[in-house]
Amino acid sequence: MPIRTIFFDLDDTLYPKDSGVWDALRGRIAQYMHEVVGIPEAEVQPIRELYLKTYGTSLRGLQTHYAIDAEAYLRYTHELPIEQLIAPNPALDALLSQLPQTKYIFTNSASYHAERVLRALGVERHFAGILDVREMQFHSKPHPFAYQLAFERSGTAASQALFVDDMPVNLAAAKQLGASTALVGSGEPDPAADVSIARVEQLIEAMPALVELPHG
Repeated sequence: MPIRTIFFDLDDTLYPKDSGVWDALRGRIAQYMHEVVGIPEAEVQPIRELYLKTYGTSLRGLQTHYAIDAEAYLRYTHELPIEQLIAPNPALDALLSQLPQTKYIFTNSASYHAERVLRALGVERHFAGILDVREMQFHSKPHPFAYQLAFERSGTAASQALFVDDMPVNLAAAKQLGASTALVGSGEPDPAADVSIARVEQLIEAMPALVELPHG
């Protein structure tokens, strides 16, 4: 089946991992856990790692164990200097312009963070919508609910969807449901990915069928 819809992850997928955004976000999460929740500083990192492994996000773990206010957490942790860390990307803009599919952002972050990132990159016009952690009812990728939401919101069957992400665990969940997958990062092969690319700008090169017109 041809790909009708592409779901792009946001952070560390649409911009390089070395941009500094994730380091800044990780710092804000650690600060929240220590200063707001009251977790001893030495315990923050091991608890974060446990939550990520168990729940997929620090937020879900904090909700489960500390009943935190999710909106307050998102506002606090996403106070980031995005415009200082991310510059417009003409190559990404060109890639998205060539892709005829409907495109969505599919992120465990908040929509207002995604909007800032897309504006900084200069590519917000390409996306039909943003599926964020709040729409996922805070289940987050790789929870199956998140993917079912994506299919329902876009009116796309799994067999006609492509998920582009920097985390193999998120792609493995999509692949299990019957979707196509592209891993962004090292470019090394991974069982969860149909293709692996170092940068998102290489997507069409790796999957030329995305822009090939069907015959007949």
